Amino acid sequence: MQAARFHGPEEGLVVESVPRPDPGPGELLVEVGACGLCHSDLHLLSGELPVPTPVTLGHEVAGTVVETGAGVDDPAPGTPVVVYGGWGCGDCRACTRGEDQLCNVLEWCGIGADGGLAEYLRVPDPRYVLPAPGLDPVAAAPLTDAALTPYRAVDRARDHLGPADTVVCVGVGGLGQFGVQFAAMTGARVVAVDVDPDKLALADDLGADATVDASTGTVPSAIRDAAGGEAAVAIDFVGDDDTLQWCGNVLDTGGRLYVVGIGDGSYEVAFNPLVGAEIAVTNVFWGSINQLRDVLALADAGRLEVTTETVGFDDLAATYDRLEAGGVAGRAVFTP
Repeated sequence: MQAARFHGPEEGLVVESVPRPDPGPGELLVEVGACGLCHSDLHLLSGELPVPTPVTLGHEVAGTVVETGAGVDDPAPGTPVVVYGGWGCGDCRACTRGEDQLCNVLEWCGIGADGGLAEYLRVPDPRYVLPAPGLDPVAAAPLTDAALTPYRAVDRARDHLGPADTVVCVGVGGLGQFGVQFAAMTGARVVAVDVDPDKLALADDLGADATVDASTGTVPSAIRDAAGGEAAVAIDFVGDDDTLQWCGNVLDTGGRLYVVGIGDGSYEVAFNPLVGAEIAVTNVFWGSINQLRDVLALADAGRLEVTTETVGFDDLAATYDRLEAGGVAGRAVFTP
């Protein structure tokens, strides 16, 4: 089969022929229908996040089960599925409560193990595939990370949000487009922040109550003006020093900052201890299997908008370059 293999930062991504994997006992083989390209892939390609090489990248996968190993009866071959990519050991406390992405054994799809930028993907356990019969693979693939991670952030923020509160979403890219939608579902006022007018227009279409152009003016002041005061929650889908500080500067007393983006920030936020008391900052680490079920249910009910563009093997290098430059609207999705 054909696969896009990462051999290290010097060689980059190489499309090559490799043996089609055979599913062993307890495993499945999925024919890849689509695989999302994620900003976190850029950190792998640069060598910033070291991984064993060579490895096939791609952790947002949708496709069809084509073969099962011994002991696997469900899902049967022919079942359309999405693949949960946060593979774990299966036995620790995190895995047994369905939060395999928090497992200390880092065997994630496309990171610690071969992923979905290929014609076929071997999945180590049937619990990592969820049926998705009513969803188009191109729209379904980004749900497994680009939608799942923002869903977890908003899910964790819900206890701190009411109809009179404001949630600020900084960055309306591949993940932020979903963050705006999930935030709007809470009933709180949603303020979206970006430097790209097209992305701000998209946020407006997706349910934001107000938008802020971060390319001009004093951003925290503009956010507070749009919010009508301080915010209860801020979700940073960028993660650089500027965006983190913007979020810290607009939070109200008892506010919560959820850091989703893996930018080049130091992840240090300066707070005045005499203002904005009891502000909490936490990162968001992908999402759980059960949270992915929630995301799929929302998509199946037609409650999520997914903006995608499709690319093939020959387009991968150029698309990752555009992704790094911020030139991809929504999610770029690979189809073999």
